[in-house]
Amino acid sequence: MKNIKLTLEYDGSNYYGWQKQDNLITIEGQVQKAINYLLSEDIDIIAAGRTDRGVHAYGQVINIRVKNNVTNKSLLTGINHYLTKDQIQVVKVEEAREDFHSRFSAKGKMYKYILNNEQFMHPAFRNYKGHIPYYLDLNKILECSKLFLGRHNFTSFSKNTEKVNPIRQIDKLEIHKEGNDIIFYFEAESFLRNMIRIIIGSLVEVGRGKRDINWIKNAFKEKNRVFAGPTIAASGLYLMEIYY
Repeated sequence: MKNIKLTLEYDGSNYYGWQKQDNLITIEGQVQKAINYLLSEDIDIIAAGRTDRGVHAYGQVINIRVKNNVTNKSLLTGINHYLTKDQIQVVKVEEAREDFHSRFSAKGKMYKYILNNEQFMHPAFRNYKGHIPYYLDLNKILECSKLFLGRHNFTSFSKNTEKVNPIRQIDKLEIHKEGNDIIFYFEAESFLRNMIRIIIGSLVEVGRGKRDINWIKNAFKEKNRVFAGPTIAASGLYLMEIYY
């Protein structure tokens, strides 16, 4: 058996997130169905992580185990053939080490968020950008964003339904203005559920002048979700790359 690493891209608009769910169309469910059709057997998928409903990806990674006579080219073309009606595609197939695990071997992830700041955003971008039609003070957003760098307890900035360690380290948080869009880049070893979207929602509150830097500091101190800002829309979030 060979351990195969696959890199996928997808438009998450019409799926109920990554994780397979009964009676719902999910990205994992469609990918697994395509692989099983191609190989005529049930293949277990190991994913680097889950993305929520409406989140997109350029660099999702999975690994599967296949028989030695299955070529990388046949996997690439065959899986994509069965995904032709889906908004999902495999962009790279490569043989991995025997001990490679798409989740546990990952050293970090990079996400991008696109936030449109026009009064009226073009309807074509509704599923692909977040949208705030109010004036945002970018300098205040940049100032407060520095608080999130480094290692912190992110309990206030996450939606965790399971008991997990809330300590995370953000290695990179860059913010750029491109035309009428504000672009956020996050890099970390791992993120809590909704963490990026709640951080951006909190920074938007500061940018609108509704909150200030002390409010952000207090949210860290309180370690309670109710003390942070709203969860911004999933539509602007993209999983860009997973580092190994």
